[in-house]
Order: sequence, then C-alpha cells, then structure tokens
Amino acid sequence: MMPMSSCQSLYLLRLVCWCCLLLPTVPLWAAEKITLQLKWTHAFQFAGYYAALEKGYYQAQGLEVTLAEARPGHDPVDAVLSKQAQYGVGTSSLMLARKAGKPVVVLAAIFQHSPLVLIARQTDSPRGTQGIHDIVDKRVMIEPQSDELIAYLHQEGIALNRLVQLDHSFQPQDLIDGKVDAISAYVSNEPYYLNQANFAYQTYTPRTGGIDFYGDNLFTTEEELKLHPERVRAFREASLRGWEYAMQHPDEIVELIFNKYSAAHGQDFYRFEASRMTALMRTDLIEIGYMNRGRWRHIADTYADLGLLPRDYSLDGFLYEPNARPDLSSLYLAMGLLASVSALALYIYRINRRLAKALAESRAAEVRIRHLAQHDTLTELPNRALFLDRLEQALATARRDRQGLAVLFIDLDKFKPINDTLGHAIGDHLLQHVASRLRQQLRASDTVARVGGDEFLAFLRNTRDLSEIEATSRKLTEALSLPFDIEGHRIQISASLGIARFPEDAEESRELIKIADARMYAAKYQEQK
Repeated sequence: MMPMSSCQSLYLLRLVCWCCLLLPTVPLWAAEKITLQLKWTHAFQFAGYYAALEKGYYQAQGLEVTLAEARPGHDPVDAVLSKQAQYGVGTSSLMLARKAGKPVVVLAAIFQHSPLVLIARQTDSPRGTQGIHDIVDKRVMIEPQSDELIAYLHQEGIALNRLVQLDHSFQPQDLIDGKVDAISAYVSNEPYYLNQANFAYQTYTPRTGGIDFYGDNLFTTEEELKLHPERVRAFREASLRGWEYAMQHPDEIVELIFNKYSAAHGQDFYRFEASRMTALMRTDLIEIGYMNRGRWRHIADTYADLGLLPRDYSLDGFLYEPNARPDLSSLYLAMGLLASVSALALYIYRINRRLAKALAESRAAEVRIRHLAQHDTLTELPNRALFLDRLEQALATARRDRQGLAVLFIDLDKFKPINDTLGHAIGDHLLQHVASRLRQQLRASDTVARVGGDEFLAFLRNTRDLSEIEATSRKLTEALSLPFDIEGHRIQISASLGIARFPEDAEESRELIKIADARMYAAKYQEQK
C-alpha cells in the first residue's frame, strides 16, 4: 500500500469533520421498534397516533412504531404486561389493574371525558324508557370495563342483578331490531348508525350524576419507564404532537384512516366520530394529555364507593411525571463503547435533544401558566377574565351576523350551610360536580365560567327565541336540583338564575351581566317569599 500524501491526508481530515457535522442530524443507530396496543379496531378514536406516524413525529424521535388493533375480549393491559406491546390505550380501569398488582403507569389522558353512555329504546316503544330507572328488568348489553356506567347505575340505586344482561354483540342493529332494550355505547360511535336508521333512542350519561371519568388514557409499565425513560418521554411527546395535528386537520386524518387503515366504516362515520370527540377532549380549554390529580382522586373515590378500591387509595407511581429526571446511567455506559468520532457526534446530538426538551418544557410551562391564569383552579372552568374575553368575541360575532345572545347568571341556593356543616372539602367536591353538570347541559359553542364562590356565568350563542333560552335555563336548574352523592353524603341543592338578552336588554357585555345578576337576585327573592 502506498503512503498517504499530504493532500490526501487533508482531504480525509475534511471528510471526517463533515461527518461529525452531519451525524447529529441523523440517527446514530437503527430506530427503536415499539408497539402501541389500541383498545379497539382502527377508527378516528386513535387519530393522533396515525397522525404521529404519517407526519414523521415518531421517526423524528428515533422510533419505529407499530399500531396493533384490539378485538372484543382483548385486554390492552394484558398485551402490554406480556410485552406484546410496550404501550397501550386503556380506560380509567387502569387504576383497578394497578390495585390488582399490574404495574401500569398512565402517561396522558387523551379524552378529558369518557365517551361511554347507555343508549335505550325511545318512549314510544312498548319497551321504551323515560328515565334511567325504566331499564330495570329490561334486556341490556353492557361491555366489560364499563366502570363509569356501573357506578352511575349504583348511584341511581340500580343493581346489575335487576337487569337482564346479555353478552354484548357490539352491533347497534340489535337495538334497532328489538333484540335488546339498551346497550352500552360510545357517544362518538353507535349514535351515527342509529341516526342513519332514523331510530328513536334515549342517551344516559354518567356525567349527569357527577361521575366524570377520563376516557382513553395512554399507558405503559413501570419496567418500561425504569429501563427506557427517554423512550417513554419521546413516545409520549410525539403522540401528543400527533393528536394536536389530528384535531386541527380532521378531514385529512379521516381520509388517511379510510385509505390506509380501515375502510370498514365510511368517511362520513369517521367525520361524525371526529365531531363528537371535540367535546370529549376539550382542546378549547386544556392542552391534550393533561391529567389532574384531583380528577383521578375523584375516580378513586368512586371506585371506593363501589367497594373496588380502599378509601384513600394511593396514586403514587400511577401517574407519570413528565418532568421527572431520568436515570441515564445505562446510556453513559453505552457511550463508553463508542469510537471517538461517534462519541463527539453523540455529545452534539444530546445537546440538541436537551435544548429541544428545554424548549418543549418551557412551552408546556407557558401553556400551563396561561391556563391557570384563565381558569378556576377548583373546577377548571374559565374564570371571569376569560369569560369576559370570550363574551366580547361572541358579541362581536353576534353584531356582525345579526344574531341573538343570552347571558345567564347562576347562583347556588343555601351553599354556605353545606360548607358549615359538612366542611369545605365536601363543598369543593360539590362545586366540581356542579361545574360538570353545567358543562354537560350546554353546547360546545357556549361557555360557562365560575366567577365567585358559588356563582357561575354562562352565555348562549345564536339565540333569538326566548322560549329556547328559557328551556335551556330550565335544563340547567333541573340538572342542579338532582341529588349529589359525595363521600357518603346525599346532597340536595337548588339554583337561582337570571337572564339577559342581546340586543333586547343591552348591547355591552358588562351591562348584560349586571342585568342578569339583578334578575337572578329577583328570582331568588321570589322563591324565598
């Protein structure tokens, strides 16, 4: 072999330097292969994960992700614990799995509200229902892990043995054909087919009883978190980024699902599913993936009421803390085996990752700070400042489009004695349940806010008909008059409500609120006479 000339040496040196510059921009090793176990067949319910794959968010994190469908009777928890998958999508029953000794960890709450409801035949049928108690002695299909429904029935005093339970067929046609009288269903799924068939039905949701579970939750295991903390962080971050994209571009993701993953349903079905998920995820109020420890405590207390968990069950280790400092000792050991050029490239690559992580944490902190500044910390409803801002925007739209708008002032009656007799903790839980019931009775386009101790404000968009406004007001007061079961206490309250209309009563936001407030007190005084 001939000796290398000085020109050749210089050329080689330049080549090595260029390689060092380029290496941080590409993976230094093959992408890590992982599997996400879905909880059902391909649908818009998992839109964020399809988006993360399609847009390269997983790939950018050095991950090669496979999405595994589930079928009836297939438990995502078992799939993850048996290492068929590293990550899964599960319900709030993950808490029961952990109590049973299965070391699952919740990474993010994708659905802020559970889509699970009970759908029954309408009242004009001989076997129809007018209220939830009419399902007693009826043929009912309830799928496994319908814990929020079971809790709702328990709260209403309906034992499961008072139902004629049938194995769930997951076919809404059975309800249409009269083979069954009621089925558990997703509000984002089965109603599409019932509407298509012009079938009259009643929907019962646990949220009317103050039982507000998280819906789909992204989870993993303690082992995965311990051995691969960076992979967990990267997978979670890419998944949430995918969800943000999917909810901003629903039509694009609908086409992607239909063309690449499943044509079992038409595109109209996937669009219906997407439209219903907006209210479940509440991206208008809170960032995707956010979990509230108090909400999980409420869920644990509900399970305790059913005798499925002990009181004061510990949540330690169950909820993922994205800002926890990972153990990188195994990574440091691996770095010692790299050659000098690779070690330099890896150092630069890690600096870039840390900068990206710091920026992501900074953005997340900004989002959280902005959320806290605009929302009531107890109920997570908008506060007065955010309500006024949204009301001003709604009024501007109403003026431009010549639409009506109504402001409602709601005040709870005799709330102070509850705090005085049962304690402020019970009072706080009651306010959370009140907020949940108010949200459920309003449209996604409307806004409800907590503006004082037991005072709430709401506005209704595009309302000209006074009878429509009064009907909504009755729904709100009737919902609040239903009993609340809180920590063994059955609490009955009522509410006084005042209405102000735009443009009939006033044209400015503060004047509308002032009029609604005055009418609320007039109504309260009238009721006390």
